Amino acid sequence: MSKQLSIGLLAIFLWLPLASTVASAPDLLLKMNAAFSEQDYDGIFTYDAGSGLTSIRVVHKILEGQQRERLVHLNGAPREILRRGEEVVSLVMPGDDLAVLENSIPSGPFARSFVREFERLGSSYRVEEMGEGRVAGRKARRLAVTPKDSHRYGFRLWLDAENHLLLRSQLVDANGRKLEEFLFSSILFGDSVLDDALESEGMNGSMVSHLTLKNAHPTAVSDRGQFPVNWSVAWLPPGFKMASADIRRKPANGQTVNSMIYSDGLATFSIFLERMPEKGAARMSARNGATVAVARGIMGPSNYFLATLVGEIPARTGARIVESISAE
Repeated sequence: MSKQLSIGLLAIFLWLPLASTVASAPDLLLKMNAAFSEQDYDGIFTYDAGSGLTSIRVVHKILEGQQRERLVHLNGAPREILRRGEEVVSLVMPGDDLAVLENSIPSGPFARSFVREFERLGSSYRVEEMGEGRVAGRKARRLAVTPKDSHRYGFRLWLDAENHLLLRSQLVDANGRKLEEFLFSSILFGDSVLDDALESEGMNGSMVSHLTLKNAHPTAVSDRGQFPVNWSVAWLPPGFKMASADIRRKPANGQTVNSMIYSDGLATFSIFLERMPEKGAARMSARNGATVAVARGIMGPSNYFLATLVGEIPARTGARIVESISAE
């Protein structure tokens, strides 16, 4: 056998297991999504989105075929969230920003923050397995989700080697700089998760709010005559599609707001359009961790409107999207 042929065969044998591993990476992401809702777990994690560390205990169990969940904030303002199926009860202290808390849990308080639509990544990302690691004393499989362009961020993920639950994640920019991190410091699974851990211990002087996940947002306005402007977004990064659109009322003043949500299966951003407030800022760009907010004044059919984009995309991409918005 020639030396060249031997080298060629060796390269093939070395490549085959790597190719098999890479091909399985998207399947691991699907299993990760399922693990959030199907596994029983009790753990403490920290979450850093750029504005400081938050430490939270999460307990999740399936009881009588129903998802049960409890989250307790361990630092900062005392907060507790209890979920039973589609019903959520939140306990907060007077003066806490309850509206912000409720808006963060439309699809489950824990799943909303960390579970993405990995099943339709399309051609926008490369998903590769990057070996093994260790998180909270457990063996983990490491994945890299890398964008193929500059219009979105990437992820580094650590999945439990046994049950595929996400134990750690980092959201990173094009230079590999960490923008956001989620990390379990301790976690229990299966029979070690006690039913009693789902019960609230109570908070003296707290306010109780009830929320149904199916109706977590303000009711959409059905009369288009109250907001007759149709909006067009002329430019979107490849892979992004509109996930939903409606017209809603702002709880504070009853004003109507156009709301449009776009996603590429992993990254998500929202666009809000409303009549320009009397003291509104015509141009604004800010970033907190991975989340960018871009606002611009846009001329409508007869007066100015305020367009605001909020999402986990680069600021330059957000600005380009907003600049392409116009009234039809």
